[in-house]
Amino acid sequence: MNWEQNLLWFIPPIHIMMAVLASGHALLNKADSRGAFGWIALCIILPLAGPILYLIFGINRVNSAARRHYITKLGKDSTDTITEPAGTDFRPLSMVGENVVKKGLSSCDEVLVLQNGEEIYPTMLEAIANAEHHVLLCTYIFDRDETGQQFIEALVAAKNRGLEVKVIVDGMGEWMSLRRIGTLLRQHQIEFTRFNPITLLPPSLNLNLRSHRKMLIVDNRYAFTGGANIGDRHLALRQDNAHRVMDIHFRLRGRVVDELEWAFRRDWHYCKGTRNLHPYKHRNPNKRESPVWTRLVLDGPNKSLDRLNDLMLGVISSARKRVWIMTPYFLPTQDLIGALIAAHLRGVDVQILLPGENNIKPAHWASRNILRIILETDLYVAYQKSPFIHSKILLIDEQYSLIGSANMDPRSLRLNYELGVELFSRETNQQLSEYFLSRRANATQVTKEEIANRSLPERLRDSFAWLFSPYL
Repeated sequence: MNWEQNLLWFIPPIHIMMAVLASGHALLNKADSRGAFGWIALCIILPLAGPILYLIFGINRVNSAARRHYITKLGKDSTDTITEPAGTDFRPLSMVGENVVKKGLSSCDEVLVLQNGEEIYPTMLEAIANAEHHVLLCTYIFDRDETGQQFIEALVAAKNRGLEVKVIVDGMGEWMSLRRIGTLLRQHQIEFTRFNPITLLPPSLNLNLRSHRKMLIVDNRYAFTGGANIGDRHLALRQDNAHRVMDIHFRLRGRVVDELEWAFRRDWHYCKGTRNLHPYKHRNPNKRESPVWTRLVLDGPNKSLDRLNDLMLGVISSARKRVWIMTPYFLPTQDLIGALIAAHLRGVDVQILLPGENNIKPAHWASRNILRIILETDLYVAYQKSPFIHSKILLIDEQYSLIGSANMDPRSLRLNYELGVELFSRETNQQLSEYFLSRRANATQVTKEEIANRSLPERLRDSFAWLFSPYL
């Protein structure tokens, strides 16, 4: 018997052992019985490919890695927040975020709503041009195109004026542009770091643990946040822009600026690996009277895991009149689906606006598989016409708005580092409601008949994409 025949005798036991080990790991570690059963079945049916797929996709290394690596601490000189501002009636909605992040509200002097790159970028660049002390920029994607070059020039000018200039770009998001922006930043000697960089030596190819946060802090005066990255793609009014994206972003003033600056510096020190830091000092007072009240909610696969999911679940469950959702990627967890259905059954007006054209096709297909559950209870869902709508807002009743970087999908709510800002303001809610209605006017309602009448190949495609929804 030659070595090839001997190898054939060893292969089946090895396959069986791999299947048994992978199945046992799934049985002991999966919190969801259906997920455990699915992986066990896959390992039995495909005793070689199944364990390999489980090794790549099934083992949750994210939370343990995040808790092990993201250990920076940056204290504050003050934790002064206001639980229940005088003259307001934010309860019980405000209690949800209070219990999620264990802090009250911070004052905000102004919220400026900015639409698309045509409004967002000039306002950001003007703030940088007028900066007097520091400019702190954090983004997921920073394209090296015409828009990116404008930001580079503004940052270089700020540095040459003697200002503190720091830039954080996500290690994977930077690769969305073939010519990486980090090279250019370093050429101009701008302080720059990558969040969890992807490297071959030492090997670090993790596609998870990404920073999806977007922040620009200028002095102690302005903080910008929302969903927009930096690049020509967000110039939505250019008809010749093949990949144009519509989005919404926000400029904030007041105590909330300090909260976002603290979040930036916390991420900066994590990326740089610094420890034993002096507490961050607030510069803006937390005013007892304010036109807008806010709360920063940081989320990530470290100790902040599930904060935004829990927040959304709580405020949707507290809604009395309406729940309006606009998100580019809609793959909600089962508990969020239940909360939306329960709100609808209570008589709450639940409306969901999604992009009809999506830049990530598998995410769109997986979402259609979920919509059949949503539409069976007659919830309102509509597809917005192209171009791709990247805006993300959650509006509850008449005073509550949730803005920030997070999508309503597992990658945002479980794998990424995200941020959300709760806004308690009738005026801001009204502004965003008008934006929502303007987008709804250009949308087509999705019917349960449309989803039910998909062809068999479409249903198979959508269902298969749904299997991988935690990683889309």
